[in-house]
Amino acid sequence: MARLLILLYGVLGSVAAWPAAFFLRKHPNFRGTLLERLGLRLPDVPAGRKVLWVHAASVGEVKAVSGLVRAIRERRPELYICMSCMTATGRKVAAETAGVDAVFPFPFDMPCAMRRHALRLMPEAVLVVETEIWPVMLLSLQRLAVPVVFVNARMSERAHARYLRLSRVLGSVLSGVKVLAMAEDDARRFAGIGARDVQVLGNLKLDQVARGDEARRDALRGELGIGDRPVFIAGSVREGEEKPVVDAYLRMTTRIPGLYGIIAPRHPDRIPYIRDMAQGLGIKWTTRSRPDPGADFLIVDTMGELFTLYGLSDAAFVGGSLLDMGGQNILEPVAWGVPTLHGPYMSNFTWALEALGGRTTVVRNARELAEAAAGMLTDREASRSAGMAAREALLSSGGVTLRYLDVLEAYL
Repeated sequence: MARLLILLYGVLGSVAAWPAAFFLRKHPNFRGTLLERLGLRLPDVPAGRKVLWVHAASVGEVKAVSGLVRAIRERRPELYICMSCMTATGRKVAAETAGVDAVFPFPFDMPCAMRRHALRLMPEAVLVVETEIWPVMLLSLQRLAVPVVFVNARMSERAHARYLRLSRVLGSVLSGVKVLAMAEDDARRFAGIGARDVQVLGNLKLDQVARGDEARRDALRGELGIGDRPVFIAGSVREGEEKPVVDAYLRMTTRIPGLYGIIAPRHPDRIPYIRDMAQGLGIKWTTRSRPDPGADFLIVDTMGELFTLYGLSDAAFVGGSLLDMGGQNILEPVAWGVPTLHGPYMSNFTWALEALGGRTTVVRNARELAEAAAGMLTDREASRSAGMAAREALLSSGGVTLRYLDVLEAYL
């Protein structure tokens, strides 16, 4: 039955690819790439070079695997490393990634296109980043005896629930692949849909935590006119979390004299809502693009500064976690040694929680957030000590890239 369903999937995909190509021809991700996606134009590979094919869907996956690609290049300089991506932005970032020799658009998951790409590349191995399960691709490579390894493999609860309905089919697809998972939960979910060879190595992103620029942090503190005021920041705040965060800030101001608050929404279109709410509550607010040194509450309306802003805070809340949204990256404030809070919904970042070993604080609502953050700001020496302990745990959990390299030796 599984074989029949896979055959049907391949036939339907082959038929649907042509009208899909017509309708997608002007889409930014597909414009100018349809010949490659249909298998009518193939990547160029230098004669005699051994090839490694890395598939990373978009920017996030490209960045996640970039350190591993550089390490592979250092260890195996003779390899010709190709990277395929679904999106235009992913291909752009991939082309700028050190160690990548060639970038091409990921072909449609139909037998003809996938087989032609596999035969042209004939790679030593294929590394699939995170959760890109394409049945025809995987089976085409298996038939050619090309090893497939999922690296930095992750699977959310929602994705697992969807895949579980097709576990009989996916079992035959995944039975021959190696899965190197981020965390225990991800390994369990991959095994639950049929993967047989699963191993937990950690998240490659643990080796890519940025080192804070203290000079830039101090300059930013001066630009904002914060001085030596205590600072609370809420970063990557998602829709529905703004009011609890602002309520928590107001509660804290009654206990922490001179408190300076910062809120950085995950999506810029939420800025007017936050601004209007702050105005209505009588908060003296300003924006990062037009800072007012006399303000008490900063709304971040610029890009690329959140990491540095975390560094000048005394307590940090990371959003996307009070509501069931999977969480956001808690390692950025932790990298500065800042005591860090988040909500209970962190399903996309269980790997980060595992690395920190419970050295963050979980809050469930505005009251708990206010109480926990105010406690940190009241006893700044103790909370800073706790923040540095989390930072040490983060630093000691590094070396993930080397663990991946050691396992991949058998496939390269």
